[in-house]
Amino acid sequence: QVLEQLQPGALGTMLVVELKTEKGAEKKYALKQVECIEEKKANEALKEAMDLLKLHHSNICAYKELFVTWDNEISSLFLCLVMQHSGQGDLSSVIKEKRQKSEKITDMVILKFLGQMVDALLYIHKQNIFHR
Repeated sequence: QVLEQLQPGALGTMLVVELKTEKGAEKKYALKQVECIEEKKANEALKEAMDLLKLHHSNICAYKELFVTWDNEISSLFLCLVMQHSGQGDLSSVIKEKRQKSEKITDMVILKFLGQMVDALLYIHKQNIFHR
């Protein structure tokens, strides 16, 4: 079940989804949908997905699985990446919230975000993956 749509990413749409198990448990995930209109884009998305499934780092949302789905309404193929959903938001949300309240982000929060980003970038670079 789709709960909300997040800001679109470079390659696709981001959704927050909920999985209801047979036992009644509910778990939230982030789902990245990449529309594969042309073969080149589909191959790029699949390569990215395969690389991301290999990543295991505390500052990178873990990807759980990927699947392909067909949308009959628009006759289009989608590659879907399922990843953990922290529920804590992202840097963009923090900035937006602070702007609305006319508040400054503390130096400690900035240093924490920056440290996590640099740590994650160093990790993916060591895996021969480069962020856009």
